Amino acid sequence: MKIIFVSFQLKLFLSILFMLSVFNKTDAQDLQLTILSSNAQENKTIELIGYSKSFKNYETLLLEIKRFKNRAYVQGYIEAKVQNITKNIAETSIDIELGPRYESINVYVDKTLFELLEIKTIKSKGSLTYFNVKVSALEELMNQFTNTLANKSYPFASVNLKNLKPIDKTRLKADLSISTKKAREFNKVEIKGYEKFPQSFIKYYLGIKTNIPFNLEAIQAKTEALDQISFAKQLKPAEVLFTQDSTSVYLYLEKNKSNRFDGFLGFGSEETTGNLNLNGYLNLNLTNNLNYGESFVLNYRNDENDLKTFDTKLTVPYLLKTPIGSELSLNIFKKDSTFTTYDQSVNLYYQLDSKQRLFVGIRSTKSNILTSDESSTNSDYKSNAYELSYTYIYRTPKDILFPVKSQIEIRLSMGNRKTSLIKTRQEMYLIKAFYLFNLNRSNSIYIRGNYQAIDSKEYFSNELIRFGGIRTIRGFKENSINAISFGMLSSEYRYKLSQSLYIHSIIDAAYFNTPIKKNNKLVGIGFGFGIITQGGLLKFNIANGKAENQSFKFSDSKVHLSLTANF
Repeated sequence: MKIIFVSFQLKLFLSILFMLSVFNKTDAQDLQLTILSSNAQENKTIELIGYSKSFKNYETLLLEIKRFKNRAYVQGYIEAKVQNITKNIAETSIDIELGPRYESINVYVDKTLFELLEIKTIKSKGSLTYFNVKVSALEELMNQFTNTLANKSYPFASVNLKNLKPIDKTRLKADLSISTKKAREFNKVEIKGYEKFPQSFIKYYLGIKTNIPFNLEAIQAKTEALDQISFAKQLKPAEVLFTQDSTSVYLYLEKNKSNRFDGFLGFGSEETTGNLNLNGYLNLNLTNNLNYGESFVLNYRNDENDLKTFDTKLTVPYLLKTPIGSELSLNIFKKDSTFTTYDQSVNLYYQLDSKQRLFVGIRSTKSNILTSDESSTNSDYKSNAYELSYTYIYRTPKDILFPVKSQIEIRLSMGNRKTSLIKTRQEMYLIKAFYLFNLNRSNSIYIRGNYQAIDSKEYFSNELIRFGGIRTIRGFKENSINAISFGMLSSEYRYKLSQSLYIHSIIDAAYFNTPIKKNNKLVGIGFGFGIITQGGLLKFNIANGKAENQSFKFSDSKVHLSLTANF
């Protein structure tokens, strides 16, 4: 913002501009500019202020004079005077008297206006109020005032200084003049590019509400949350259209390819026969195909030891145009011909902000034994539990190799397990989290933690937590380890070879407890890489795991090949 001085602005350099404009069409290859003072000390100051001395044309020479003038004003030389101008064909010399340097200024205005501008360091002189500021910081402060007024619904406000006068040789005083004009109210949001963008996300996800005082800074901050939506992206910053009767904000969006197919194959050798075993999963995630922000996940796993898992989850946000969303899930797990477990849950959630959700819900589980083996520790049971959950996810969509920087999931379940003979109270805990520490553009460290536990008086084998494999501790068979509780820490050192290729190490460690033995320890080590292909992100991992007091065997290594594709 240009600071307007009414008194004591002595039309600095007007004569220079007039003289140089006469020659503005002169064809010169190398024009020289010299600014001097008859005072030796002022010459040192001129050099400290600084200016360019060689130019190809008069337009750039004139521009440099303006810049020198502004720099002199900012440093407090507001009484500078031109004494003489010498113009030759290729050289322009200016004799100048800088005058005294004013270091600070007392700015006077009514106290209520100071409060509007959010100024707290106010001093009083009689019935007047003022604040003191360095002259060098004045222009920045005036810009700050303008921005403050714009964020208080006055986008067309102007702030100027009037009645500028010296108090002594180093101090000035002036009156602050404010023109707020009409306060603006924010009326509507217009979507360009992706017109079917779900409107509920504007109000509840972005938190943008209409018919409230206009605040551009707040709106721009809220639109940054669009980076956390997987199915849309912002093409350029939000723009504002002011008309006589309304204020509209335009969001320029594009629909993303947010459907995802994810699958992997696992390779390992059978411990007894040495034969090659294959296992894997298929995961289909359909997002926002109805332009409602909904998502549907379908997952099928076929693990070693004849373990089969079928998972499905439906998430529907902002039911009936309210801030409440719902999540329905179904899990079916079958272990060969031993037992089948059905697990289903219903949750309602509230979107705390663009990254956080808080859930409450009910979970129901039923397990049926498929064999009549009396020596088995499996048993038919039913359980019902109330759940409280929290999730956090921070996306970095511009990074195609690592699109999620951090994620947290916390869940607490409390309920009862029933058999034909007894009812047992149980509690279940789950904490999952990971974080990507970016050391620089090429190097990063990935840390993932996982803790799960069941608290019960007695345990059945078919209700134990199952872990091991690519999603937990690598180097072991998928879901081959049963426990009543386990804790795990995974780490990777990642090095980007390019924007589409990285290599990484694998170091995993875990402990787990069973009904029989406590504090069992596991370790997994290995390496892998990821590469962006035409089909998607291809990952390769090879890892070897061992239990405590065992040695690594290369023949026990597990190889995983996965592909993630968006469509």
